[in-house]
Amino acid sequence: MQAETAFREKREAVQSAAAAGSIKDLLHAVNELLALGRGTDVAFCATVFRKLGPALGSFGHRRLKTSIVRSVTVEPILPVLQVEAVLHGYVLELEVGGYGSYMDELLNPQGALGRSGADLVLVVLDAEDIAGQLPELCAAGRAEEIGSEIQNSVGRATQMLRGYRADSKGRLVVQGCVLPEATSLGAVGDANVSYSLVNAMREVNRQLAEACRSIPDCAFFDVDQVAARYGRGRWRDERMFLASRLAVAPGAFRPYAHGLMRTASALFRAPRKVLCTDLDNTLWGGVLGEDGPAGVATGAAFPGNAYLAYQRYLKELAARGILLAITSKNNPSDVAEAFGQRAADLALTLDDFVARKIGWNEKVDALRELAAELSLGLDSFVFVDDNPMECEAVRQHLPEVAVVEVPVSEPWRLVEMLSEQWYFDAATVTADDRHRSEEYRAQAQRAALSENATSREEFLGSLGIVCTFLSAAEAPLERSVQLLAKTNQFNLTTRRYSASEVMEFVDDPQCQAVAVRVRDRFGDAGVVGLALTRQKSDACWVDALLLSCRVIGRGIETAILAQLAEHAASMGARWLVGEFIETKKNAPCKEFYPEHGFTKDQALSVHGTEVYRLDLAVRLPESPSWLTLEGTENYELAASAVVPA
Repeated sequence: MQAETAFREKREAVQSAAAAGSIKDLLHAVNELLALGRGTDVAFCATVFRKLGPALGSFGHRRLKTSIVRSVTVEPILPVLQVEAVLHGYVLELEVGGYGSYMDELLNPQGALGRSGADLVLVVLDAEDIAGQLPELCAAGRAEEIGSEIQNSVGRATQMLRGYRADSKGRLVVQGCVLPEATSLGAVGDANVSYSLVNAMREVNRQLAEACRSIPDCAFFDVDQVAARYGRGRWRDERMFLASRLAVAPGAFRPYAHGLMRTASALFRAPRKVLCTDLDNTLWGGVLGEDGPAGVATGAAFPGNAYLAYQRYLKELAARGILLAITSKNNPSDVAEAFGQRAADLALTLDDFVARKIGWNEKVDALRELAAELSLGLDSFVFVDDNPMECEAVRQHLPEVAVVEVPVSEPWRLVEMLSEQWYFDAATVTADDRHRSEEYRAQAQRAALSENATSREEFLGSLGIVCTFLSAAEAPLERSVQLLAKTNQFNLTTRRYSASEVMEFVDDPQCQAVAVRVRDRFGDAGVVGLALTRQKSDACWVDALLLSCRVIGRGIETAILAQLAEHAASMGARWLVGEFIETKKNAPCKEFYPEHGFTKDQALSVHGTEVYRLDLAVRLPESPSWLTLEGTENYELAASAVVPA
């Protein structure tokens, strides 16, 4: 009776939030309702979301035309997939392909899939449809034939995916295989015999994931990892599979849909950039001001090792480019003393944090200050704290910030809680990502140098800035797409393009697709800028021009414009035409074109889009004198621009 009352109250909270049009409260209420674990509530939530329709779009949910290519039954899972999509920030417009017709759909550009213009394609094939000969070969122990069959199976799948990619731009999510649970060799044989079916299917997944990495805008969905966490023995209801080809048991619908949407989301959304952590009862156990450095819990013994595990997780995030910051209500000297005295018991040092706000100000204010200091939007932040009041204050005043409340009585759960969220999901991690923390430390050195300079020109000249221009395809391509996806402040059009769409600019002789890498005496900032142009008659139109906020104000944006203008003039263009499409975040570049001598074209400008022209016969923009330019000929990387690892 008590449980039924809880279900009813949660449903009423969902209905109330929907009736009030409060999407934020609605999503919170839906998450709480679904956490109770009743399958019937998913259909209820799907109906609520469907009735809201356009309201979700106004809240920032992105609509994705989505096609499912399949060899199994998926229809019962679709309501769950729709709900998980909304919880991830998307609204799916679903089309389901014919049962078992996946090969024709992927390879026929004139078919329904090819004509659909899908934004997202989910390829859902069962193991027997990918590598159906393997069970027999493994049972017979024919090792050489097993290896050949694995290569051939993955080769066939790769051919289908490449066939689709050659003619279509939709982003691909390719489901792997769940490892078999019951085989003729048994658990001992599966683990020890090299040609076991389990080992063979594990190799299929490895090669299929590798193939996905070689295809632009394609991500591998490791469904076996999801099944293993849920329990492979319960993942499939064998009777239902044999009767209807439903490959996932009803109880596993939600973890399956959640994993599928997490993978898809990584193709459309950049990961958050900053994890901002509290100290007391978060980075270590206890309260520093009460327990002292010697009394806080951290280190090899329980419960300190639970906090040490969290510290190591943060260290791993930092190694792949996530910035670490501290917000803590403590005395700065006490914190420094704790890090010094307990260094042997901590996985982190204060130097691992690129920014720190330690004092007695409100944490909402501290987060705002950190965002300004790092030149990042608040939607780049994840805030981790044990205090429910602090967490709620951030949720209310800074809704863009993702909040993770530490389970104080169960600190060993914190890493799991963070890893279950999409906040730091990325389909690719570039070299520029891994060097991000170093660049922010170098930024602090530049700031110190600027305080002693007598003029801006003297300061910038003393940095020894080198700009290397290269093709967007060689940036590498993944970095170019990443910049398009996540650069907001200095981004004149905020157009988001996939890897396939960027390659269209690269391959078209009437277009420019140029990236810029920046280094100076303090370090290598990596590839931080991108521009895409298209020649139309006697005008070169700047389709995209963006620059990382880390290097704004050094004249690099002017150097990019000068390179675009020079190349356009050499191609016979009379005009360089740029657009400014205003968003909530790109105010810093609103006056960019007027400041560089462009005049507004009133006839072409419409609400929300301003169009500017520069007569290349009258003047060409000039790159600032304090910049050294490399690789400008055909945007090829100059040998001298390569920075040793």
